[in-house]
Amino acid sequence: MGKNLVAVLGGGNGGHAVAATLALTGFKVNLFELPRFAKSFEKVLRTKEIQIDGVSVDGAAKLNLATTDIQQAVKEAEVIFVITPAFGHKPMAELCAPFVRDGQIIVLMAGSGGSLEFINVFKQKKVKREITFAESCTLPCGARLRGPGHVSVLINAVTLPTGVFPSKKTAETIPRLRQYYPIIRPARDVLEAAINNPNPIVHPVATLLSATRIEHSRGEFYLYAEGMTPAVARAYESLNQERLSICKALGYKLYHWDNLEFKNYSLGETEEECRYRILNTSMDAAFGKDGIYAGIKMKGPEHLKDRYVAEDVPYGMVLLSTLGDLLGVPTPTHDAVIQLASIVNRTDYWKTGRGIKQLGLSKLDKKGLKRFLAEGRR
Repeated sequence: MGKNLVAVLGGGNGGHAVAATLALTGFKVNLFELPRFAKSFEKVLRTKEIQIDGVSVDGAAKLNLATTDIQQAVKEAEVIFVITPAFGHKPMAELCAPFVRDGQIIVLMAGSGGSLEFINVFKQKKVKREITFAESCTLPCGARLRGPGHVSVLINAVTLPTGVFPSKKTAETIPRLRQYYPIIRPARDVLEAAINNPNPIVHPVATLLSATRIEHSRGEFYLYAEGMTPAVARAYESLNQERLSICKALGYKLYHWDNLEFKNYSLGETEEECRYRILNTSMDAAFGKDGIYAGIKMKGPEHLKDRYVAEDVPYGMVLLSTLGDLLGVPTPTHDAVIQLASIVNRTDYWKTGRGIKQLGLSKLDKKGLKRFLAEGRR
């Protein structure tokens, strides 16, 4: 494998930002995008260059390779970063499976349990290679594409809890990953990292409670500026308490919000005070003080089938709800939001979502689940 060569799979906002920042840091980077998106990726394919600006970064990043050929992208990489929406994890795993090599690390940012989906796909494809998997709870930065080959970083993460599968490899894997992102810190395992993704707590319920505003404004809506109110804070509190109960059942830690209670933010405050307190909780823990102001400027969601619902409900909330079922932990607020989102979007997220059954975990009890995550055997 090529020394200091990494592959970044995904040519969206996050993929461009990760590829560019790693290239500017001095790593050789292969950036892959799916062939069906080649037209929008054409400039980068031609120039092998990404212009990046924003928080703490500015420059023209030269890539080692920009390609729509998955074999060329991954075959010599030491580490493969998967930077796609959660619904892209399975297709990307199927593409990678024939071409991975012994000793590679596959890192999903963010994972939401996607590392376990990769493992299932590789098992189905009879991949015999020695691969280590990892996933972080969120992206290392928040970014937006400004045009072909041009990305702006709006916020940078201040800490990046990352789980390893099997977790017995954590001590040897995390130091390797920290050379790319020193903010990475070890989570207990990949499931702890998945549960620490803040998006399923923050995005869906606020979006659904803002449905009339989103539809009436025809997309001229800013969730972090308009959707954070005392009523939403009370919903956040309930969701977060359910998540805390799941964490306690598994002996996990919440790296964000573990000592904070949303109910304190919804008593006797103005709407503006409440909004800033919620932002301070949901953005500051992961992204630092600048995240609050960047969040307010982030437009969207523009419709109710945005990723804030169509990704965070089936790939985040369904995982937590079904995990609660396995552990005997009630999750009525999660269940209510999933059901409401299913009705609003005319999609049965219980069926289309990635729960413990889809991840191959439904036949395990708590002891078996923890053994599997630690040892890699059922």
